[in-house]
Amino acid sequence: MIYDNDFRKYFSKVQIFSFNDAKRFLTRMGASDAYIKVFVHNQIKRHGLRKVGKGKYTFSSNDAIIGFAFSPFYYGLECALTIRKLWTQMSNLVIVTTTKAVPGIRSSMGSRIIIRRISKRMFFGIEWVNYNGVFVPVSDPEKTLVDFFYYRIGLNDEDLRSLMLACDKKKLARYARRSNNRVKLAIAKVFER
Repeated sequence: MIYDNDFRKYFSKVQIFSFNDAKRFLTRMGASDAYIKVFVHNQIKRHGLRKVGKGKYTFSSNDAIIGFAFSPFYYGLECALTIRKLWTQMSNLVIVTTTKAVPGIRSSMGSRIIIRRISKRMFFGIEWVNYNGVFVPVSDPEKTLVDFFYYRIGLNDEDLRSLMLACDKKKLARYARRSNNRVKLAIAKVFER
């Protein structure tokens, strides 16, 4: 393959790139449109290129980067609890995004992921955390709690207590004011207990 070394050298430096990025690079190198599709296909089959999402690729084997295919995003809910070590269970990667990605369960890079959509108004409360050697956006404890109520996902008493202890009450009150009435009521009930 004519462009193999240059392609791998260039794209190994980035976590995720799109098919259009590859197309621009290969076109500058002199490749035809028909050859570009074949080239990318061969990179997947023989040279370690991994498809992360629709039209998104990586040479990395680290599944922590999967979320970047759905930017803007953050890892939330059960995944945030695992990353922050607020519980001992392993969980699927839960990607919360404002994109038009189809919500649900899917597989990417051999990992099971859960895609959840959220409105831009509710896209806040994010911190960058080192996860498997990559800095990724993760919901802070307060936003994680808000999201559990937002998506109507129940937590057992022990996990809820652990999450509540990690929360800053003033910050949680600010987040509650930004949320809908159902979430505000749910947070108020938790504080009454």
